[in-house]
Amino acid sequence: MAVRVAEFYSGIGGMHFALREAGVACEVVGAFDINAVANDVYRHNFPGVRVMQRSIETLPHALFEALRADLWTMSPPCQPYTRQGRQQGSDDARARSFLFLIGLLGRLERRPARLLVENVAGFERSDTRAVLLRQLTRLGYRFEEYLLNPLQLCYPNSRTRYYLVARRDAAPRECPDDCEFPPRFRHAVPGASLIQPPADPAGRVDFERGVWHHAEVRQVGCFLEDLSPAAAAAARLPQKTVDRHGYVHDVVTPQDRRTCCFTKGYTHYAEGTGSVLQTAGAVGVDPMTPENTRYFTPREVANLMGFPPSLSFPAATTTRQQYRLLGNSLSVAVVAVLADYLLHRM
Repeated sequence: MAVRVAEFYSGIGGMHFALREAGVACEVVGAFDINAVANDVYRHNFPGVRVMQRSIETLPHALFEALRADLWTMSPPCQPYTRQGRQQGSDDARARSFLFLIGLLGRLERRPARLLVENVAGFERSDTRAVLLRQLTRLGYRFEEYLLNPLQLCYPNSRTRYYLVARRDAAPRECPDDCEFPPRFRHAVPGASLIQPPADPAGRVDFERGVWHHAEVRQVGCFLEDLSPAAAAAARLPQKTVDRHGYVHDVVTPQDRRTCCFTKGYTHYAEGTGSVLQTAGAVGVDPMTPENTRYFTPREVANLMGFPPSLSFPAATTTRQQYRLLGNSLSVAVVAVLADYLLHRM
């Protein structure tokens, strides 16, 4: 029997693709997102799914009951928790819908049996996490928290994220509003083969230094397109960008085994938005030029994030929009491993 899935903050369908990658027989009974462009991409790839473009907290209670979902997947806005943001947590207006869903769990007559949550590294230190874990404890959910990185699955892309998987099979317990949960984050998924990063005496791990140059991580070149001369020229860094900002870019070659996290600001901002590719010469030795340095294409970014070749964009989706949507999405490869564990072994 297919698992009935409610996909909140569905974006371009990263969770849906991950469930497919995990071999989960599922029926997505509702996909919820307020981004119109993302919803167009979702419908393009999953035309049979009902996509709802409304604020989650404005939807009627009866709609959630009617979903009869077995699994909720959630990748709520990361801005309240990201290091680059104000870190307002639950006080940030963009956390409102997620807090609504947490509260909704306690009001539903038919609660989902399982939950899968993804968010930015930093969420684990937020007050929203405490609200979530208190509610899960009160409702009889058994949960596990993870900090994972695609590098551990041999994808040369560093994207450390917080993940939670939960299953409703425990006894409900009282949990006061001031209850805190010490960090107990896992870096290995039971039954899955992941590279384990070294930890310091306090148990903290450094994915970048510990895994970046691991011999099992595949080279960047494995994820590149065979571009036509015209497509390669279109992806080049403009000369003015090389002159003004070349020194702040994270530059990699096809032989490297890592790239930095790609964000929605890729190609628009130079620093901290993702790596650029130097196709010839040695980084730091040979100068960057428009002829030997280019941006990764949206397809290549998708490859590095584990999206399958079947992902496609409507013809009306601009390249800029594709970068923004991918930057707001998730690592399909990592979520697939967690979904397989949650649905089959947890």
